[in-house]
Amino acid sequence: MLKNNKIISNISYGITAFLFIFSYSLCFAVSLQLNIWYALVTAITSSVVSITLKSEVLAPDTFFTVPLLLVLSSGNNALMPFSVIGGALIYFALNKKFKEAEIHSAVKSALSLSLAFSVTALLTTHYFGIGAEGFTVIEILKTYRSLGFHPNWRGVFYGTITLFCMITYPFKFRKANKYLPAEFFSLLLPLILNFILNPQIEYTPINELKDNFDFISQSDLSFFLPSFNTNFDFSMQSYVNAFKGAFSVGALLLLFNSKNTRTDSTGTASILNGIQGGFPVRNYKIRGYSLPSAVVSVLLIVYACFFLDDILMRIPLHSAAVVLIVNAWKQVPFGALGKSFKNGILSIISIILIFVTSVIFDIFTTLILAIILNTLLPIFNKQKGGAENG
Repeated sequence: MLKNNKIISNISYGITAFLFIFSYSLCFAVSLQLNIWYALVTAITSSVVSITLKSEVLAPDTFFTVPLLLVLSSGNNALMPFSVIGGALIYFALNKKFKEAEIHSAVKSALSLSLAFSVTALLTTHYFGIGAEGFTVIEILKTYRSLGFHPNWRGVFYGTITLFCMITYPFKFRKANKYLPAEFFSLLLPLILNFILNPQIEYTPINELKDNFDFISQSDLSFFLPSFNTNFDFSMQSYVNAFKGAFSVGALLLLFNSKNTRTDSTGTASILNGIQGGFPVRNYKIRGYSLPSAVVSVLLIVYACFFLDDILMRIPLHSAAVVLIVNAWKQVPFGALGKSFKNGILSIISIILIFVTSVIFDIFTTLILAIILNTLLPIFNKQKGGAENG
């Protein structure tokens, strides 16, 4: 009896993990105009890596965000899976050596704010159906200015329903959210409405996933080969980009999943403080998540990618963008951000530098700056404290 209950629990945890991870991966992949191959690889990687966390699963943010400008902007989409899988392997290797990692509160706040602003700027075009393009914030803002504001109001209707669900559902239905994640429910409701209001796919007036996404054909299992080899660049720079992406993913996974919660006089705080979110990783609490649960999650991910394409392609693109925008802002620690502005001129300058860099350049450049500042700030604070005591 106990064994049967354990099996049922593992299946239940696996289903919940699948609903959260796959919904998130699907939103990321379509918003970045990739095909479902990337959603598949990223979702499976998140499911497997999450085994190390035991009572929670890892959102796929890192696996998309960090390698994005390293490999996609280089024009070599085929390198993305290398960065994703390589990052997971590097994380497993580093996790055995390093168990603790800390980040300055000002740096964490600035990174979270920068990510939220960048995601909003880059994905507003999908929410409103404007049709702007760009990989960096400055590029997309220039496109908005040239195109003007001409939204698809019917699509905005679906996106706004998702916005309402993402904000209210986790608070109004907390018990249901433990088994039916807000990310999934916020896509399911617009999907059902779209089937009712726009039953004929040929005449739909909104932007759907099919307009921005290549799905795996059930009759063509060689889909992976052309998508993996198309325009593949074997240059040394491509491999350097892939390695940089993989190492960044692995290091961030280690850093942002540290369980160290110590805060010292220099203002240094742990990145996660237990299982709280931060840049760019968000965890979803699932009690008892384990290897059997991961197997269930992976099997469901594969099944959805290969056999549910007729349903998935009808999800409004407007809704997928809103899921990412809302989750990005949920990760901003506004309390810590306010306190950072009161911690002195060095914290203020760090926040401004990180934010401006994220707008003008890209995420990787912002991350490098953040690592440098995170190293220097405790040193400066210590020297300042010593000078005042002296």
